[in-house]
Amino acid sequence: MKRDMDLIRRIALEVADMEFGYVLTDMEEEGVDAATFGMHAIWMREAGLITAFILEYDSGEPPKARIARLTWAGCEFVDAIRDDTLWRKAKTSVLKPGMSFTFDVLKEWLKTEITQGLPTVRALGQ
Repeated sequence: MKRDMDLIRRIALEVADMEFGYVLTDMEEEGVDAATFGMHAIWMREAGLITAFILEYDSGEPPKARIARLTWAGCEFVDAIRDDTLWRKAKTSVLKPGMSFTFDVLKEWLKTEITQGLPTVRALGQ
């Protein structure tokens, strides 16, 4: 299975919008099967984006994930990816099909784009 950054974004946004005390256990209604959801939850936890309880089985059964919340890094990631226009730009600039990238490269690119889009202090005073 390959990482699907669109799915990681969808999961992160879903978790960010959850009410306190809620736990995300699947996205079957959105067309995401249990194995894909579980594996992406594992990767997101490994990347430090979420806190989650994950059961991995040796029997070939898909992992079961219960995502509780975003971490600080997860909140930062959601702040960077929430804007659809910026996400589309990231997909064409960084996440091109066949192009090799790391998650850290994506995060740095998003930070740079956000910083460059911020109004300067001088412009705010005018």
